[in-house]
Amino acid sequence: MNSTSENNEEKPMEVFTGTAWECGLVQSLLENAEIKAFVYYGGRGTLAPWNTVGSVPKNRIAVSSEDYEKAKQVVDQYYEAMKG
Repeated sequence: MNSTSENNEEKPMEVFTGTAWECGLVQSLLENAEIKAFVYYGGRGTLAPWNTVGSVPKNRIAVSSEDYEKAKQVVDQYYEAMKG
């Protein structure tokens, strides 16, 4: 294997966690910034949290390591806008 290609390999990186609704909104913002985003829903009870035992499921958004810094800026802008 070529070590150069291994070092340049893209990897998924988590940039956001939140409710299913928040993840949908942030995914839309990322895609508007031309960043491909993947949402990983927390499993059973994500859309109906009253149907789970214990804590609320963790929903996550991941982007390519290549887009991580740009995506982080979009997420930071989202948090600033939510502060009001």
